[in-house]
Formats: sequence, C-alpha cells, structure tokens
Amino acid sequence: MVRKGRGPLASWVIRSFRPSEVYRLREINPTFVSPATLRVHKTGAGLEVGWRLEEVTLPEPYDKGAAYDLTPEDLDEIAGRAMRDDCLVFVVEAKGRLVGLYDLEILHWNNTGWLWNLLVDVGHRGQGLGRALFDRGLAWAREQNLRSVVIETQSNNVPACRFYQRVGCHLVGIQDEYYANHDLEDSEVAVFWAYTVSDTAPDAFAVAKA
Repeated sequence: MVRKGRGPLASWVIRSFRPSEVYRLREINPTFVSPATLRVHKTGAGLEVGWRLEEVTLPEPYDKGAAYDLTPEDLDEIAGRAMRDDCLVFVVEAKGRLVGLYDLEILHWNNTGWLWNLLVDVGHRGQGLGRALFDRGLAWAREQNLRSVVIETQSNNVPACRFYQRVGCHLVGIQDEYYANHDLEDSEVAVFWAYTVSDTAPDAFAVAKA
C-alpha cells in the first residue's frame, strides 16, 4: 500500500506501518495552535439538557505544545492494533521521516470504525496530506462494509473540527465530562464527529441478531 503525494510540495509517501518501527512515530510533531475555541454552552437540567457551540476568537492563540505528543502507552496500543486484521494503521513518510499517521479500529458491536489517530506533522500541513489519509481510510472502511467512522476532537482544537467538517463529517455529540469532571471549566470538551460510510451496512441491531 503505497501512494505518492502530488504537486510541487508533495514529496511524501503513504505506506503500511510496521509495528517494529513504533518508536519512529515520535518523529511526528502533532501539536496545534488555534486562534479560536468552541465555547460550549450547557442549558437545562435532567432530561432536558442541551448544548450549544459558539466559535469565539481568543485574545491569544491557544498552543497545545507537547501535550498532544504520543505517550509510551499510546505507542504500545498503536503497535498492538497494527498487528490485528480488524484495524488499519498506516503512515506517511517524507525524506526518511515519518510525518503522518492514520489509526482506525473496527468496533464490531455496532459496525463502526473508531478513528484513534489522524496525525499530520505541524510542518507538513497544507499539502493535502490529511485529506489523503482520510480518503485512504474511508476506502478501507467501505471494503469492510462499515456503516460509519467516528472521531473525537476537542472544543479547543478548532482547526481539527474545521478539517473534519470539510471532509464531510457531521457533528454527532458533546461529552462534557470525558477528560475530567470539570471539562467545561477547563474549556476543553470532547466533540464527536461521524462520517456516514454506508446507509445499507449492518447496524448494532442487525449485528445483535446475527
């Protein structure tokens, strides 16, 4: 599985990931800087709770720094998934350095793909690499007859939210106690997206009956 980038700046290659090179994933700098955030407004109580997102420009851009770096536990999990037939892990290499990662796992109980990681090195963005990764993953999801691919982002990562919106994902949920019990106060709330792969693929009810 090899695909070469196109265009004057695209000197990258998408290829299969080898678990033996897992520590090379640290070559990817996945950080982000966002000039805005999605402020989450929560209203109501009980069964009548609602959430509303409002994009707000920040006085100073938010810099994630090293907090987005892959941990040793992350690397072990990625290597484990790469050895499974129901997962898809591939990387992007440019001039001998890894600059991108796609990491998806099939959730069999509801026939969806959970996108653990779609990372593009900060110095290699704007070349269509993220879209190429996403499209390659979708092609595999269609081959597996998945009904959708689900992605988690954060309310303070507006560039990622805009990316998933551009590639055709739709917003499907907010979880305001996903990272801690005070995510709203911390201004980092989990935002979930989905891409509909097939309306005719089996869903959780069909899987349960099989």
